[in-house]
Amino acid sequence: MRKAVEEYLEDHGCRVVRQPTAPVPVTLESLFDGFLVHVLRLDSEGYRRAFWCEAYRNGHTIGHVPHTFEAFFRRNARTFEEKVSLLLAVAALFGVYTVATLLYRRLSFLVRRLRRPTYYERERERRQKLATARREVRKHHTLNPQPTFDTIRAAIRTVRNSPESALRLGSLLEDLECFVDNTLIHDSQGQIVGRRGGIKRLFQREAPDLFAKYSTIMRYKAIAKRFRQACGSSEPVPPAMLLPAPEAACPDSAIQPALAGQTPTAVTGTVGTSPGPAPAPVPPPLPAGVAEGLARARSVAREILAECEGTLISLEAALTLRLDPDCIPANGETYVQKPGRPRIPRKVISWLVRRRVA
Repeated sequence: MRKAVEEYLEDHGCRVVRQPTAPVPVTLESLFDGFLVHVLRLDSEGYRRAFWCEAYRNGHTIGHVPHTFEAFFRRNARTFEEKVSLLLAVAALFGVYTVATLLYRRLSFLVRRLRRPTYYERERERRQKLATARREVRKHHTLNPQPTFDTIRAAIRTVRNSPESALRLGSLLEDLECFVDNTLIHDSQGQIVGRRGGIKRLFQREAPDLFAKYSTIMRYKAIAKRFRQACGSSEPVPPAMLLPAPEAACPDSAIQPALAGQTPTAVTGTVGTSPGPAPAPVPPPLPAGVAEGLARARSVAREILAECEGTLISLEAALTLRLDPDCIPANGETYVQKPGRPRIPRKVISWLVRRRVA
């Protein structure tokens, strides 16, 4: 909008909003166009293109004819000496304009180089300290023994049966994490240079079939971790201890002992009688100070499982609402992760928004 029009509108009580323009990258073509428009007062290339397109379409040239460099040259240079002098003057002006712009860009680059030791190095050091503190993983503890690969495979086969099955698989993976090495690797100067392989390296070396589904099964480990956080439980109590006891398996079923981390034991009986079911595993004794909060955590776990609808996405949504009740964005807004809160998958937020609208 022209400045005269803006002043006219403001005088008549209208409010004119001036939107900031995005910065345009500096190129050689933009420098040349700026020289022609601002120094020689010629029309821009965009106006010339639009004018001649309209002239070719309508067959007439009504309006302001573009003021080009050729017309400027023909009007101001009649003789050969005038043409040479005008070309030399234009070359000198354009050279000064270009040199000044290049000097400005060079000085800006040197200023950024001078600021780097005073700001960017300090900022990088601060971020490295935060990353070191975030990646320092303490040693995890659990009351369960190390699960075997067969136990994990059996839990994977039944993981989609119910949310409890998904949580039991995640609990097995959390138990396995307590028996692998995933500590940080430091060099001689104390800088972090890597991390031990952990569960991923163990699967890659000894269980290639589990390694092929690593990203999928580790999702259940994250769900089990959030489940324990929502229940208010802490180590060394595994998440599976907060779930209700599984139903008794049939005598000829071998899945239940595998899920429980036990081996089937034969029970001797009298002649003509069938062997009974395997005895239930004896839970390990709880350390002091843990048994008090276990009953409250189990009651919260029952409430969470009652809220979900028997699907994995509903379980994730129930855990999300427990950990962050204000996670559902308002109408027309997008979800933004809050500082100090766990990252929530986008599909869970979409599911919660759809449920709220419904």
